[in-house]
Formats: sequence, structure tokens, C-alpha cells
Amino acid sequence: MKLNQFARLTPAAATQIKELAELGFAVAPELGLAKLARTDFALLFPEAHTATTKAQQLQGIAIDDHTTLLDLLQPNLTAITRQQFYAAALQLLGFEGLTDFKLEDPLRFAAATKLPVVDSDITTPQQFLAALYLLLTTRTKHLVNYLDALATRGFFKDFQGDTPRFLFFNGKAQNVFDPRRIHREVVWIESDLDTDHDGQRDLLEATIFRPLETDAGLRVPVLFTANPYFHGTNDVDWITHKPSDTVAVKTHSRTLAEVTAKPAPQPALPHREVKGERQTAEVYGDENGIYPLNDYFLARGFATVYAAGIGTRGSDGVRETGGPGETASAVAVIEWLTGARRAFTNRTDNIEIKAWWSNGKVAMTGKSYLGTLAVAAATSGVEGLKTVISESAISSWYDYYRENGLVVAPGGFQGEDADVLAVDTYSRQKNTGDYLKMKPTWDKALAAITRDQDRTTGDYTAWWDARNYRNDLANITCDVVSTHGLNDWNVKPKNVIKLWDGLRDLPINKKLILHQGQHVYVNNVLSLDFTDMMNLWLSYELLDVQNDAPKVLPNVLVQDNVEEQTWHAYEDFGAGPKHREQTLNLASDLTSSRASFADTATQIFTANHETSDSFELEIVKPKSLYDTSRLWLDLPNFDDTVTLEGTPHIKLRLWVDQPTAILSVRLVDVGEAERFGTTAKLVEGGGYPLGYDYKTTNILEFAKVAPTASKLITFGHANVQNQHNAYENVPVVPGEPFTIDFDLQPTHLTLPAARHLALIIHGADMAQTHRPVAVTNYHVDLAQSTLTLPLRSTD
Repeated sequence: MKLNQFARLTPAAATQIKELAELGFAVAPELGLAKLARTDFALLFPEAHTATTKAQQLQGIAIDDHTTLLDLLQPNLTAITRQQFYAAALQLLGFEGLTDFKLEDPLRFAAATKLPVVDSDITTPQQFLAALYLLLTTRTKHLVNYLDALATRGFFKDFQGDTPRFLFFNGKAQNVFDPRRIHREVVWIESDLDTDHDGQRDLLEATIFRPLETDAGLRVPVLFTANPYFHGTNDVDWITHKPSDTVAVKTHSRTLAEVTAKPAPQPALPHREVKGERQTAEVYGDENGIYPLNDYFLARGFATVYAAGIGTRGSDGVRETGGPGETASAVAVIEWLTGARRAFTNRTDNIEIKAWWSNGKVAMTGKSYLGTLAVAAATSGVEGLKTVISESAISSWYDYYRENGLVVAPGGFQGEDADVLAVDTYSRQKNTGDYLKMKPTWDKALAAITRDQDRTTGDYTAWWDARNYRNDLANITCDVVSTHGLNDWNVKPKNVIKLWDGLRDLPINKKLILHQGQHVYVNNVLSLDFTDMMNLWLSYELLDVQNDAPKVLPNVLVQDNVEEQTWHAYEDFGAGPKHREQTLNLASDLTSSRASFADTATQIFTANHETSDSFELEIVKPKSLYDTSRLWLDLPNFDDTVTLEGTPHIKLRLWVDQPTAILSVRLVDVGEAERFGTTAKLVEGGGYPLGYDYKTTNILEFAKVAPTASKLITFGHANVQNQHNAYENVPVVPGEPFTIDFDLQPTHLTLPAARHLALIIHGADMAQTHRPVAVTNYHVDLAQSTLTLPLRSTD
């Protein structure tokens, strides 16, 4: 176990003593070491309410084979050795003596677990207080730091008085609010939109969870999650597409001007007439929050707001799958939270309600579609949005559903497309009366999505350009935290790395966290103190705590793929003085400079009753069912361990015997080895506490699994007619050579010297592209083909 910790601060001794005193610990040196230690250790058992029960708890902590912590804390105590202090401290942190560590050598375990320790024995009150402060900021076996763990056992249960307030320790907001005592309420926010074309501004439902302490005048920051799934999803089997058995020959080539054309702005609609105002809502919010990180911050005084957006249950409008209306609806919620927009207590009476409890500072959180809308809202430059924490987010919807002139499904969802997702999230359907009234309007809007997404050519168009948030990155004024899985084939890594590249030169703070998982949150991963990092970040962003969060937290954190529970801190990703490129000629060390294969993948796939998941595993095996339907190239071994970091690039000279074809490329890590599994493993069910007498969630960790001969690193796809970009088409003449080049998905991978890379060139990808039945023959001129690898220097 490694409990990496990036958010722990080490303030000056005077600050430490001041903060300890604010927590209620005795800090007066004149008490002497013995009395000070006895007094403060007793406070570490908040569940024990009497001197007798506290003594019993102290007696349960062993110092050595014959001594308990109660025995140690006698009036004649003059020193506590490091061994004694950390034998006790490890047990306080949740580790078990004799099982997890040896009582006689706790320091060895602390070092292996990456737990911080003091550097000398404790002989003075000042040294004891420094050790106590460090202990309170140290991570426990149950993911959170020790003070958080004490809070979940009742340490702060009597903290709030008549005048509610925040408490900060080690630069972070503390668990001094009762998340069980919150207002749950619903309001309707007036937008600038009319997506259902009824001549009125769309109303947007928002559900609020705010601390009861706001009633006493406390103004609080807001975590806003724009969640299209908040009110449920619909059956999509009827609209999910069957992958086409042909690849179209394209007859129309677009220009850059065509694909970047903007629609004319719509005239503004009149506002509703306000007929009164009240401070209390009329509707109780009966739906629960969906993100444990938000719940964690409820206990720290942050309000949480969820809004599903246009076309969802309780709101007006229709779904757009990433369109400008969805961005505008997220922005409207932020504007209400900052006082710049109206909301109403119900849909008809026009009784206004203000977010009088908000301090006007908002952060957006969420994963996937939720994180995507956070990115979208950030590109508006809306005032009051101070930061976004976007996880596994889309930055261009074309890069989610298309690639280089191809229809490409998100991993695991073959046949999904923009119209399928629109149906999935159109939760107005769940209110039957509302749905029937809206059905003609919705049917028309859905038909337009199906038409405009263009599953025939797969080309980039103005419709997709309107869903490319990277066009507007220059408008971003808020700080950005992005997390993403290096093995996320749903929202592929290109989305986050292109976003990072676009943010690099903006005058904002930005952080990037890349993990070895797929499409997952990382707040409950044991080896990373993500929750504590975000507490440091949000305390700085929304509560004006001067904790130097932008400097303390690394710019880039990347999880290692060889050493478990290991994270690397970098200044940048895929750029800078540590970055270099190496170009390999594909004919190197080969007896022939030409190679051919026939794409019969569809036939093999069908004959063997394969699935998308089984295909993805099979195609990267050194010996595979698809041997005759691919070109496998073992690349030269590196002399030593190397680290790939950035975006590989392929350039191929080839010809085919058809006027169109799918081209797929995979880069594979080859060599028998234990590698990380596709999903994080459960460490402890319900082991991560979110507040006192409150919710818990599971603790997970990315871990290695049984040895495999190979593993996919990255891949890319292209339509051979899109040789220059995703919107221009070049006629392909059967038998005539052409050159095509394109990027693979960005990656970060340490490749040990004992393993090597292999490049797979093949046709249709059964898991993601169309599945053509026509057999296409490919002939590759390896001597005129190259692979460019991005590398991170280790010197």
C-alpha cells in the first residue's frame, strides 16, 4: 500500500499551534509534555464521551508487547521515542499492529506506505505539537486524512454555535457542517433559449442541497453538476444503430469555411413578468445527489446544485447532444447562482426566488457528459464560474462519435450516436402528459439530429463544429482541473490532451491528472489523495483561503503503468524540454519493404460469434483469429526502459483495391507481464466516509492482474478518402498508391527493456467502426511508411 499525498501543507510552527488551538487541542507549553500528551491524545477518541471510556480507548493502543498508550502517558513521561509515537499513530490511522506492521518497527512500514514522520524523538511540548499536527494531516487506511476520520467519528459534532462559520485546517475546509441537516429544494431558472419553439423562454429545473446554516445568514460557495441523466434515462434499443455493412464512396468535399460557418443569432424573447418574490422554495428536492465528492463537500459547507438541462424532466426544451443550447442552459444556472438571472418557485405563478444563500462563487464538477458540460460552460467565460473539475470529459463531440472521416462508436457502445444519446437523456418522456404534448416537436428535433449527425460520410461539418468546445478555449477565464483515464476508449484521451494543449498558454491555473483506468471517477482511489487535493483547490477557489493551491498541487500527475500505486508529478504533458520524438521507418529490420493483407474481419467476427469486447482483446494478441486480416509489425527493441508520452503519429504509403476503405492502426505493448486490469479493484466496501453519521462509498485501487502476452496502448482510425483532414475528400483509385497520415490517441506508457512495441495495421474495427462485408485488399509500402513516437526523457 502506498498512500501518496500531494495536498498536505507544512506551515510555520506558529501557524500549526494556532490551528491546533482552533480545533480545541491543548497547546500551552507550560503544561509540560506529559500533561499535554495525555490531554491531546484523549481528544483523538471523540466517540468516547467520558474519562473512563477514553482511558479504555488509550488502553487498546499497543506501544510494544507489554505497554499500551495508556501506560505510556503517565505523569512522569519525559520523552516519546519515534518508535513509540508511530506504533501508536499507525493504529490511530487504522492500521493493525501485528497484522499490518510490526510494533517494534513502525517506521519501516510508514516509509513503505509513504506516510510522513517526524525526524527525531519527542522530548518537548513543541515537538509533540509538531508531531500531532503532522499526524492529523496524514492519510489513513480508509483514504481520508486523520482529521477527516476524526470528524466522521464526531470530533466536530458540537462545533457550530449560534453564528455558523467555516473552519480551515491545513489550508482546507473542515467537516463542521451536518450534511443530514440540509435544505433540499427545486427552482425553475429562466433561460434565453426557446428550443421547443413555443415563443417562450425555456425554464430549467434545478435541485439544490444547501446547509441549514445558510438560514442564519451564512453565504456559501456552490458545486454545480450539470447532469443530463439526473432525472433518469430512457430505453434506446429501438434507435441504436446497426453498424453499416458498407463504407460510402464520398462525392462531396467541404471547405473550411463551410464547416466553420455559424448560424445567425436568434432574436431575444421577452422575459416573464415577475409577480412577486419569496425566499423559500415551494418544491422539495426528492432526488439524491449522484457524486460522492459533492456529498463530501456538503459536510464542509458547500452547497450542491444539480440541473439536467433542456429537454429533461421538469424543464422545457429538447435535447441537443452537446449543442449550444446545452451550454447556454448550464450557463444560465451559474448566472442565477451569481445573481445575474431570474428563477421562479414554480412554472406558472412567476414568483421570483433568488440564490440569496450563495456567495456568488461556483465550481462545476462531474464525469463524462457531466464533465463535458463543465468544459462547455467554461468556454462561455461566464462570470462567477471560478473553476471546473472535469473528469473523462468530451472537448469535441466529433472526437467522441467520429474520427478522420469515419463513424466511430465510443468504446463499449457500438451503434450509439448523437441521436441515441438524445433519446437516452430526453427524460421529459417520463412525464407522460408533458411528453404527449411535446411529441411532434421532439420528433422533429430528433429527426434533425439523425440527419445532421451524418452516419453516411462521417465527415466533419458545421453541425459538429458547433459541438467543438475547443473553438472557444480562448474565452476561458476560470481555472481548470481535468482527470482522464489513459485506457478510456469511451471518451478517448484525445479529448483531454487537446484540451490541455489549448489551455497551456492561457493565463489561468490548470491541472491534469491521468490514471490507468477507463471511464471512471478517481475520488475514491486509495493511492491518490484526490479528495484532499480538491479540498485544497476549492478552498482556494471558492473560499479565498490563501493556501497556494496552484503552486502546491503538481501541474500534471500521471499514474505509472508498471509500479502499482505510483504517481509521477510533471510540469507538463507531451511538451517541454523533457519531450522528444523518434521516427521509425516501418521497413527497418524486415526482409521485405512491402506487405499485404485482406480485410476479412467482418467474416471472421461473424463466424466466431465475437463481441466488441472479445474483438478488442483478440485483435491485439500475437497469435490471433485475425492473423490473416491484419499486418503485425514487431518494432525494434529499445536499449533500455523508455516512457512514451504524448501523441504517436502514423504515416502510411499504401494502395487498396476498392474506391474506399477503413484504415485502423493499433500500438501494442508486447511481452509476457502482469499489467493493470481494465477496472479498479474493490479495496474496502463502504470504507470511505463522507461525513459524521453520514454516507460512505467504496474504496478502489488500480491493480495488476494475471499475466498477458500483450496489451493495447493506443489506436487510431481513418477513412482512406480523408487524406488531408476530416472534411475534405480525395477520390481513391483502386490500385493507385496514396499517402495518409493521422494521430493515434495520446498516451503515457513506461515500456520496460524486456518488452517491445508492435504495430498492427488492419481494416475495419469491429468494436468501433462500420463492419463492411466487402473484402478489401491492402498493400503497404513499408519503406515509405513511418511511425513517430513521443518520448519523455528520463535524464
